Amino acid sequence: MNRFAILIISYAAWAGSARAETLRDALAQAYDSNPALLGQRATQRATDETDAQARAGWRPVVSIAASAAYLREANDTANPALGTVEGNNAQAALTATQPIYTGGRVRNAVRAADARIQAGQEGLRLVEAQTFQAVILAYMDVLRDQDILQVRRADLNTLQRQVQETESRFKLGAQTTRTDVAQAQAQRQAAQAALADAQAQLATSRANYLAAVGTPPGDLVPPEGLPDFPPTLAAALAKAKAANPALAQSVKLADASAADVAAVRSATNPTINLQASLGTIGPVTPLHSDAYMPQAMAMVTLTQPLFAGGLVQSQVRQAQARHAADEQAIASAGRQAAQAVTTAWDQAQAGTQEIMANEGQVAAAGTALKGYQLEYGDGLRTTLDVLIADENLRSAQVALAQSRHDAIVAQAALLAAIGELEARVLLRGDAWYDAQANLRLVRKAGSVPWEGVVNRLDHGGED
Repeated sequence: MNRFAILIISYAAWAGSARAETLRDALAQAYDSNPALLGQRATQRATDETDAQARAGWRPVVSIAASAAYLREANDTANPALGTVEGNNAQAALTATQPIYTGGRVRNAVRAADARIQAGQEGLRLVEAQTFQAVILAYMDVLRDQDILQVRRADLNTLQRQVQETESRFKLGAQTTRTDVAQAQAQRQAAQAALADAQAQLATSRANYLAAVGTPPGDLVPPEGLPDFPPTLAAALAKAKAANPALAQSVKLADASAADVAAVRSATNPTINLQASLGTIGPVTPLHSDAYMPQAMAMVTLTQPLFAGGLVQSQVRQAQARHAADEQAIASAGRQAAQAVTTAWDQAQAGTQEIMANEGQVAAAGTALKGYQLEYGDGLRTTLDVLIADENLRSAQVALAQSRHDAIVAQAALLAAIGELEARVLLRGDAWYDAQANLRLVRKAGSVPWEGVVNRLDHGGED
């Protein structure tokens, strides 16, 4: 048996094994292994590096340079007969440049980088919520389709018995016509088609579950509801205003573009740098230490831009226009968050009411079908009456499965809109990814003891 066949058999055994699995189990599995979520975390770590890159403008730059040269030239170019002169030298120097004041350039670059990092963290929350929504939808899809498949199987079994009984009564001539037989047979064929459709739909939902969670569904346990569901619509709207990931991300992006405006304006401010170098120079040969002369230099440089051909002014206007667009994006994200909250709230409330109504309908339709079947045996009901009663029961059962599905999905949508569909809420007690931990490490990397002093100077002494 080749390796591919072994893998297929192993997968089939794994997929076919029944194991109890709660919604929390599925969420935890996806949280640890979903490729989109893991990729977003890596993207955020890359974004964190912009903080260190911006802060590097406050830190010293140290370099070392060495060179060797050989020179041969005529003593007198007008009189070649005087011969030539030869010489060589080598030099090496260690140079350090420390910014003292950048005119606010670095300060605003750090502000912009930190704002974009925070926006990225909100984007990570958004992807986390989207991942959990996909898992919850896939989980509820499988549960719904399993219930519907059971309904279709029970329906087919009932109709098969009805066909047999109708055919027997027709053969006996017991107030049953060929039309009654045809009606029962047609209903049975429709039930067979519905069963095939339910099987195909369940297979699709199981495949979607595998894609969302990373493992095939086991014996899924129906959830009673999701935690931290807000008590009122007003409370939900307030939470969305404070914690909706897309809205918060828009606010941070606007903060970043505001810092960009200030950074571009800083280009007209003076800068002050301190530079020092230590080196030596002497002949390449002979390599005698006493033939080399030490060199040392230290200087402070002040640079004041005067004219850039309108470049800075154009960049300022460009940055201001982008910031204005970001401000409008905040308003748009706020409207979308409010719309999502209101829609999900209404759907969740409707879902709860539909569950209660459908449970009552299923109970009543089941009682009606049993009564019709008994009365049919006594000749008080027709075949059509029984078929209609059976169809009513199956429709109510399917509607109940759908309403249970829709209620949980609507709750998930609402929690996502208010910023609560995340690991800290759904996976309490488990360790979850801390985006701040990597940022703290990045900020420490490459720092120098006097960085805080340069930072304050760049802020003009402000905190």
